[in-house]
This record gives sequence, C-alpha cells and structure tokens, in this order.
Amino acid sequence: MEKIKIGNKIYTRTKLNNKILKTYALRLPEEENNWYLEAHNFAIRLTEKFDVTIEQAIGVISVLSPRMQWNANKKQAILLIVSGNCKSMNVPKEKARKILCETDEKRILEIIKGPKTTNFYLNIRYPARSDRVTVDRHAIAITLGRTATDAELSLSLNQYQFIEKCYIMVANRLNLAPLHLQSITWQTWKRIK
Repeated sequence: MEKIKIGNKIYTRTKLNNKILKTYALRLPEEENNWYLEAHNFAIRLTEKFDVTIEQAIGVISVLSPRMQWNANKKQAILLIVSGNCKSMNVPKEKARKILCETDEKRILEIIKGPKTTNFYLNIRYPARSDRVTVDRHAIAITLGRTATDAELSLSLNQYQFIEKCYIMVANRLNLAPLHLQSITWQTWKRIK
C-alpha cells in the first residue's frame, strides 16, 4: 500500500517520507540525543525512589502519556505511583493502577494494549534495541507538515502502521534506529512549531 487516507486527504508514502526528512533536516545538534535513553533513566530513578519495577514505572508512564506533555507525564506518573491517583482520564488512570499490581512484562503489555502506548513503552524500556516507532500527535503532525486535527489524530491500526513504516523507511535511509529518528524529529518539531 503506497497511499493512505488520513482525515479527508490521500497521502502517498513518498510525501510523508519527505515531510519527515524535511523536519529532520532542521534538527540542531542537541536534538540528536537519545531521548528514549533519557526517559529510560528517568524510569530507573523512579525504581530507586519508589517501590516499583522498571516495567511498572515505564508502564505507568506509557499509559498516562497520550496527549500529555513530557514534563506533565512525568509528574502524573510520580503522583499515581505515590498516591494511586493523578490528573488523567479515567481509563489510563485505571490501566496505570492495574500495572502497579503486575510484575510480568507480558501482562503489563497486555494492559497497555494500544499501538502508540505499547511502542512508547518498548522504546523507553529498550532504547538501544527497539525497532518500534511511537506514532504520537507530533509524529503525525510531522508527516502532515502541520498540526493534525482531532480527526487526524484518531488513527486506525492501518494508518498507524503506514506512518510507522514511513519512519522506518526514512530511518533506514539515514542509517538511524527508527526510535532515534522519531525522537530527533519530535524534538525538532517542538522547537519549530
């Protein structure tokens, strides 16, 4: 499949790939860091400070992450771990509570469930070897070249996988890990938009 409909428009893989490349070309040296390693290290600090495993810490971070800025995500994860409550929608909050009762990574991934939050978990958990792409609102916006509408943010699994494949193709072309390309373009996009 070389074309996909997102919102009311049809996009070719080439067009989406070029938008990713355009954002990547605008990166600054400090945006080439391994952001997922930094997020992994934050999760390690949670395990050192609180009675949680690395899988639980990252699971909580992941399920609370949709449409939440990173600093707010970290604060809400800490709040939920400490108090069992946070300022999040009910479904993610309930998933986070369930995750805190699990120690098995496979079971935690079953609770997380969605492709975005699952990939976010895997990228933070395995920042040196994950081949997944977190297709969040920023990744969608990058491929569209503009802020996505609410309708465009509600991706079907086919749309999600199409965009993920675009990032993988561009990452391979640039000789980067897909999660690294996504984190570089995410940091760049936040700065330029």
